Amino acid sequence: MAEHPGTSLGSGVADSPVSFPRSVDEARTLAKQRFKERLTNGEKVGNCSCHDDTGDETAISDGAGRRVVGTRFIDSGQVYFFGPGNAELENGDWVVVETSRGQEAARVVIAPHQVAASQLKGELKPIVRKMSERDIERMESFRKESATAIRTFGNEIRARKLPMKPISAEYNFDGTQLTLNFSAADRVDFRDLARDLNQKLRCRVELRQVSARDEARLLGGVGRCGRTLCCSTWLPMFPEITMGMSKTQDLSLNPSKVSGVCGRLLCCLSYENEQYRQMKAVMPKLGQKTDTPRGQGTVVSLQLLKGLVTVLLDEENVEETFASRELGFGEVPAAPIQVVRKPKAKDQPAVSEAAADAQIDSRGEAVSTGVESGGIPGSTQKSGRKRRRRRKSGQDQGQEHVAPASEHAE
Repeated sequence: MAEHPGTSLGSGVADSPVSFPRSVDEARTLAKQRFKERLTNGEKVGNCSCHDDTGDETAISDGAGRRVVGTRFIDSGQVYFFGPGNAELENGDWVVVETSRGQEAARVVIAPHQVAASQLKGELKPIVRKMSERDIERMESFRKESATAIRTFGNEIRARKLPMKPISAEYNFDGTQLTLNFSAADRVDFRDLARDLNQKLRCRVELRQVSARDEARLLGGVGRCGRTLCCSTWLPMFPEITMGMSKTQDLSLNPSKVSGVCGRLLCCLSYENEQYRQMKAVMPKLGQKTDTPRGQGTVVSLQLLKGLVTVLLDEENVEETFASRELGFGEVPAAPIQVVRKPKAKDQPAVSEAAADAQIDSRGEAVSTGVESGGIPGSTQKSGRKRRRRRKSGQDQGQEHVAPASEHAE
């Protein structure tokens, strides 16, 4: 009988066409990918209501889920959630929402979907309506008027000789409130300025001082990479960045060389910092001696993300690039913890407290040595030889010898 190509007659188990993960990180990545595929296909995941696409907004079965839509305002990269109601919305649609500043225009970036109620913070406000063509034209007219408002703002600042720099002007959706953003080195008393601007612009004016990063986000620009700034396009919030990230990625430690147009450290330093940190933990160090398939050499260069190691061979005096796995690096071996149970003795003679402590210490040392060595064969044998040498030296000095529990059992 011919053997089926998908089975193994020797073991009776079908050969899996899927390669098994080789590390814990790879297994987690595959699990996240499978979870996203099940959500996309509408399959049920656990006992949640993420797969349910009904329009019930209040309570789903036991009140564990809510139907929300993700929106993003013009002056913010962060996503805010609102209740979609019965409106049929898609990505890219403009909607009118109610905020603390009145009605605002927002754009849908996440289509209506189900989320757990525990993930929502604060009150879930509903969407007022979907914007019409007339609403979009009105919003465009306010955008043109904001250019006139920023010029008036700049003229008033120069007339009063205030240490302020005008950044941008933004009207809300109905044009009843105007937000003027500015930057300054120190705190500025602008109460008289705000009162005069209210009269000239004929609306409620709010002055807001922004940081250097917010200034770059509002003005926009091109970064060192040649692309538009992340903060002005897609970055939802500013990450925490330190000079340690630059050191981890082997970049310049000069702050001026790793700073963006805002004068602060580059936000992109945090994108790959965790991958660099994980790879450095399992890769060799520069200047380290290592064995290669072509002989012993010295590590002279590393490509951490690619997992490549450049070694200067001692015998041939040439540089050769190897994959980290060829040199025994790049993966953290999973060491199984083995627990050895010894049979209990029925009739054991009385042992002093010092001798009992000696037994516990020797057993604890053996177990910890086996675990720390990563399950390497021979590590427990070495600890056993150490115990035998200590017992032999104790016998030679006339000390009392305490046998292990297994010897008493015998």
